[in-house]
Amino acid sequence: MTNSRSASVPMLALVASAILLSGCATHYSADVVRDPFGFFSGIWHGMIFPISVVVNFLSWMLGLLGLSFLESIQIIGRPNTGVGYYIGFVVGLTVFGGGTTRR
Repeated sequence: MTNSRSASVPMLALVASAILLSGCATHYSADVVRDPFGFFSGIWHGMIFPISVVVNFLSWMLGLLGLSFLESIQIIGRPNTGVGYYIGFVVGLTVFGGGTTRR
């Protein structure tokens, strides 16, 4: 009986931690959730991915200096529709990056 209790204590701590940390999750306004990013937005975001990475890194560097510039630039659009957005993102990466070329 003590074995099952000792095994349930870490599980209970894990569940309690997950519940407490879920309160820190990002919540979106009702206006944003009504029109999430979809497949075609994913294609566009995949195509501009290299630019987004550079600008995001620049924003991070400026943030270290205390400057808040380009903070709204994100690599992946959120909220999105899920699988459809990510498939579009990969298609956009492939189109821009030439991932389907043969040599």
